Amino acid sequence: MIEFAKDYLYAFDTDTIDNELLYHRCVAIESILNKKFPDADPDWYGNATSANHRNYNLFSFVDSELIKLYQFMVKSISPLLGDEAYVLKSWMNVYRAGQKVDWHVHWPAEVRVWHGFYCVRVGESATHYKIPGIKDIVVVPSKEGRLVVGKSEDDQHKSTPWDNPDSFRITLAFDIIPVKSLLNRTVYNDLPINHYIPFKAQQV
Repeated sequence: MIEFAKDYLYAFDTDTIDNELLYHRCVAIESILNKKFPDADPDWYGNATSANHRNYNLFSFVDSELIKLYQFMVKSISPLLGDEAYVLKSWMNVYRAGQKVDWHVHWPAEVRVWHGFYCVRVGESATHYKIPGIKDIVVVPSKEGRLVVGKSEDDQHKSTPWDNPDSFRITLAFDIIPVKSLLNRTVYNDLPINHYIPFKAQQV
């Protein structure tokens, strides 16, 4: 485990996932999503699959490498979480040349969400973080096979622009949310019934 920001932002590297197979599977899923949800405006999100994040959960697609990634995520991230139950929402970021996502936030601190991403094909890109209480911007270098996860407590983050016209930058993003926090909010009422999937059971 790599700690990029103490008690806040971490990374785990693995070579157990075939990122080449996963890359091509993600391209195929992107095509499916674009046909099913053709009206997404990619401008603010930087790409269409991110703009459609409310319409699907990536891990609901059946794929051997996604299953291995889910298992690696549960094993790596669960020790960071509390004893309560958590669910997972996930989506893809598929960037073409010139695309990026600018500074943005995910969840307010009181919801106690964890956010992260997995690097499928990333070249020499990076993700920058503005973390409350830390003066300098924290730079997380991209690396294929790297799982990055941190608290979502009003931090901001952005990706560097993708500059390769011959390939896509693909990361798989996710939020890990306490069930108790969701039950206290109305944010999920207009989402598909399978939008959240179990991630960690409550300890008894």
